[in-house]
Amino acid sequence: MAACLLLSGCAGGGETAPLEADGAPDAEAAAPEGLTMEVEHAVYDPTLTSYTYFIHNDTEQTVDFGEAYGLQHWEDGAWEDLTLRADAGWVTVGYTLKPGSSMALRCDSSLFEETLGVGRYRLVKTVGGQTLYAPFELGESAYTAATPYGFARLEDLPAVYGAAEASGSGAVIYTGGSTEDSEAVGTFLEKVALDAPCQLRTVQDYGEGTPMIIDVIYEDGSFLWRMRSDGQIVEQRLSYIVTDGTDLYLSNGADWDAGERYGDKRIFLVPPLTGAQWTSDVEAMTADRLRESSARYRVWSADGTCSAFLTDTPTAFGVERRAPGAGPDGSLYDLRDWYEEERSITGLSWQEDGTLRLTCAAAEGGALAYDFDPSTGYLTEALCGYPTAG
Repeated sequence: MAACLLLSGCAGGGETAPLEADGAPDAEAAAPEGLTMEVEHAVYDPTLTSYTYFIHNDTEQTVDFGEAYGLQHWEDGAWEDLTLRADAGWVTVGYTLKPGSSMALRCDSSLFEETLGVGRYRLVKTVGGQTLYAPFELGESAYTAATPYGFARLEDLPAVYGAAEASGSGAVIYTGGSTEDSEAVGTFLEKVALDAPCQLRTVQDYGEGTPMIIDVIYEDGSFLWRMRSDGQIVEQRLSYIVTDGTDLYLSNGADWDAGERYGDKRIFLVPPLTGAQWTSDVEAMTADRLRESSARYRVWSADGTCSAFLTDTPTAFGVERRAPGAGPDGSLYDLRDWYEEERSITGLSWQEDGTLRLTCAAAEGGALAYDFDPSTGYLTEALCGYPTAG
């Protein structure tokens, strides 16, 4: 799935002439056969300074690389290196990309001294000992600092907004008997599988009542679901995409069974009976997720900066903090560190004061609840349940 992206509007990695420069191909831009790099979109607005890029390894060799990259500007008939700021640096991390796989990363122009204006640029990076180039431009574009995924906020859409207004915008449009731009669902799933920030917009306009507009924004490991209907906007943050073999859902359960176990309230990613062609992709994502993480149920704070999760160990829970654009940092806890009596965690949720509420079942019967403060590590009893008779 990760080996072949269907990324709309992508600049092509590995072309002999990444940008037309006075009609002369740039010999330096020739990439090794099978090893390519591309920036997500061909053109960005100058207000946007952070871009997703992809590295594809279609060779027979595993390649290694780091975080570092450079940016170049086409000026006066030649490529000129931008100057890295003196206070900028690279995280010491090594990446390994196996044959037939892809990886998504981010580059940030604010790390360089120059302010980027309208013009032609290219990303430069050493991968597997080879120098790769990925061209892009800054100019008139739907991808701006205010609309990084090309969609205006729900709050900024016209009061009357349905299939006609959304046509050609990149949204998936569902009407009485047809669907427009359904391929955007597959592209969204591919980017999520690579942990690339992205957005899916669906518009359901069946000719009766007010159209329903739904945004699903994937950033920093969580999904922000937002819906506008009848002039009202509601939102919820969820953790995963799962499937029952027929439909696609946003869920806090890492797989279908975990969601069932903890009474998860799932939300349809796309309307019922419209996602069957992607169920195998979601099943593959789920299998990868279960192999790579012990988390089986995860809930996010409203601002998306903190998550809590449960594992297959019934007394254990974890808390992670995740700064924008950074990896998670957290700890794993066990109720047995506080109580000798067996207490199985049956649910968890974030409170408005930033504490985590754990509901538990006692071994002798009855329900218990505790509040955990991630900032102090204190666990306090919230309320007492009552043991069952006998």
